[in-house]
Amino acid sequence: MAIPLSRHTAPDGVPERLLWAASGFIAVALGPLAALAPRGLPVWAILTAVVALAGLIRRQALGRVARAAVPAVLVVAFLVLALVSTLWSPSPRSVPTVAELGYIALGALLGGAWVSQLPGVEALRLARLFLIGLLVGVAVFGSEILLNFPIYRWWNGSTAEEAAIILYTNVPKRSSALLCLLVWPAALVIDRLLSRGNWALALPVGYAAFCLPLTSRSATLGIGIGLAVYGLARWSGVIARRLMGGVLVVAFVAVLPLVLLFDRGLDLTRAPWLFTSAQHRIEIWGMAATRALDTPLLGQGIDASRALPPHGEVSRFSPITDSLLPLHPHNAFLQVWLELGGIGAGLALALALLLLNGVKRMEPGDQPFALALFATSLAMISTAYGVWQPWWMASFLAAGLTLRLAARIPADNR
Repeated sequence: MAIPLSRHTAPDGVPERLLWAASGFIAVALGPLAALAPRGLPVWAILTAVVALAGLIRRQALGRVARAAVPAVLVVAFLVLALVSTLWSPSPRSVPTVAELGYIALGALLGGAWVSQLPGVEALRLARLFLIGLLVGVAVFGSEILLNFPIYRWWNGSTAEEAAIILYTNVPKRSSALLCLLVWPAALVIDRLLSRGNWALALPVGYAAFCLPLTSRSATLGIGIGLAVYGLARWSGVIARRLMGGVLVVAFVAVLPLVLLFDRGLDLTRAPWLFTSAQHRIEIWGMAATRALDTPLLGQGIDASRALPPHGEVSRFSPITDSLLPLHPHNAFLQVWLELGGIGAGLALALALLLLNGVKRMEPGDQPFALALFATSLAMISTAYGVWQPWWMASFLAAGLTLRLAARIPADNR
């Protein structure tokens, strides 16, 4: 179903001009921030929530928040479960983790309501600013890679010798993963501006080629799967959406037996055709799945992954010290099961399916971009990062809001 679009006049009055400037700043700053300081995304998320709240109040549109009643109820239930689980979580960061989940959820609720009521001309302005910022961010990130991270070295006072190993650390991997998400809403902006031409695909395809020489295999996997699902969705959006739904259900329902099959049944930790980091990851998954089965209903407690005491386990790849896992299981589905049990997994699955179902209400030409973003996200949360890391949660928030923004560009401005 097409989203109703409208126009409004230029900002009039100091409050409206401040809101106009603040919204423009958060749109254009996203790309450079992703390229240079992805761990600053939580600040961006908080600022976005504040601007969204101010915009809703200014335009007397707070009632739009109530339209998300069903997902809001599911999110509140998930947050309540996470908060209660702090009572038995071994992590000293369990309560702050719930707080971080809370402000990201609030940003999604307010930001989604705000974007949905933007007049068409304002959506067009912000989408253009986002696209400009994203292209600048990709260019800056590429320059950092090619020139041995001059900005990073200047900011951190690193020597050229120290910079030689930066490429193999999480510094570029975070930016690579975040930009992997943002290229899809940016591609939709291009598609809308150029009347459904083929130029939009140049951005994700070009970024996929750029990812190949990087060390972030998760980003390469994510953009590759996203491109494949985009192609499938162009042929049949219904089949692509159902495929994503099936993958979601299998991932949440069968992750524990599948992981144990990989680890123990197939012994993939010794598979010579897998690179060492993948073998180690499967070992981590096996340990996490085994521990998740100890508390299948309510889990070990929010953020417990970083503080699980070992029970005599031995790793083939790295010594196990005072924590069983290296901060997290590197798999969102497994982490939810481990920390919040089957109840948490059920709530998370319901939320994810609700989000996926919303894609069918988008215009047919927009759906391939949304499904590609969804597939890219699934691929990366299955293989990288702790799902509760604030910058990572804020990354998905940013991608979702900018995709929704792109979908509001008026038809007569394409």
